[in-house]
Amino acid sequence: MSTQTPASSSPVDASPVGHRLLRRVDRVLGVVFIAVVVLNFASAAGRYLGGRPITGADEVQVFAMIWLIFIGAIVAALRRIHLRMDVLTAQMTGQRAWWRTVFELLLTTCVCGAMAWISLQFTLDIHAMEQKSDAAEIPMWIPHFSAVLGFAGITGCALAELWALLRPGPATTAQKSDLSRQG
Repeated sequence: MSTQTPASSSPVDASPVGHRLLRRVDRVLGVVFIAVVVLNFASAAGRYLGGRPITGADEVQVFAMIWLIFIGAIVAALRRIHLRMDVLTAQMTGQRAWWRTVFELLLTTCVCGAMAWISLQFTLDIHAMEQKSDAAEIPMWIPHFSAVLGFAGITGCALAELWALLRPGPATTAQKSDLSRQG
């Protein structure tokens, strides 16, 4: 099992601004995660010490974690460190590896693009119904929108990578060279 695609570095990797942006996103995600842990602790302390938990804390924690997962998935796609099952294809080199990568990117684009569209339709339906969570009364379109953003972001990453792989020029030659060297 591998965590990286055999293609060359992502467009973000090539940019110092991209590196700084991803580091900032990492920090923000870390701070949000810490806030969720603190909220969980505070609610548990309130429940067991004061007899009363923080109203809506459980919902906020779950929704924040869902957002963290989807934003983290985009970051993983940008860095090309997403989890892959490549036991059978890891030894492919050259043209076969290039075609495998093109197929993976097309499949990712189709599946995640479809999921983004379906998630958007569902989110719009939830928004139209003005549905809110039970305890915290958070509009339910907000947690559902994380799926839209996550799948759209992964689709965008796959399209950018596919574009870089298919466009004529030196970048494609370098990527093909990387694919032939890696297994």
